[in-house]
Amino acid sequence: MSVIAEFTIRAPDLVLTETLEAVPEMTVELEQQMASTAGSALLIVWATGGSFDTFDDSLHADPTIESYSIVEEMDVRKLYRLRLERESILPVYPTYQELGAVPMAGHGASGTWTRRVRFPERSALIEFQQFCRREHVDFSLKRLYTPGDNETAFHLTEPQREALVAAYESGYFEVPRDATLTNLSSTLDISKQSVSERLRRAQSRLVENTVLGEKGKPR
Repeated sequence: MSVIAEFTIRAPDLVLTETLEAVPEMTVELEQQMASTAGSALLIVWATGGSFDTFDDSLHADPTIESYSIVEEMDVRKLYRLRLERESILPVYPTYQELGAVPMAGHGASGTWTRRVRFPERSALIEFQQFCRREHVDFSLKRLYTPGDNETAFHLTEPQREALVAAYESGYFEVPRDATLTNLSSTLDISKQSVSERLRRAQSRLVENTVLGEKGKPR
């Protein structure tokens, strides 16, 4: 039976490590990972929460990035297309492919990646952990569950879940509100824009996976 693992990984040679360490207030959320027709690896990521000028400068100097372009630009976030320098990064994605694993979600901040990956069986996860040990990657398992577990059916990222919990516990959802975005910003140590963005995306995912059903469509 397949299992879904949520974990963090950290190492100097992981993609974007130098950039994320240079701009610790910036969070990148993985939108898509793919290979181009020329065979190079590409990442599509949303970036939010920090200085885009500093982020762009760091991308230029990052040894894991061959080139980048901005696909879409909004008030508080940008969508980046990153072409990876394969010779300079650890082969994490090829290892997923070899093990039959399917990456489901990922975000990076302060030099650490948080990933949610479906492995075909527990032994494949163990093999991935062994790969991390061999390559000196700091691996920390946060959650492990099967696809049918109700408690994990909402598919929230850890930052989204953290923002929802903080908002609920502080009384942000009360009428009238007992907390503001400024309060949550201080609690989570991120900008007000980032708090608002995380709450909107988290609530959207909750609606998709509860009110509208598992596939985001009315039943």
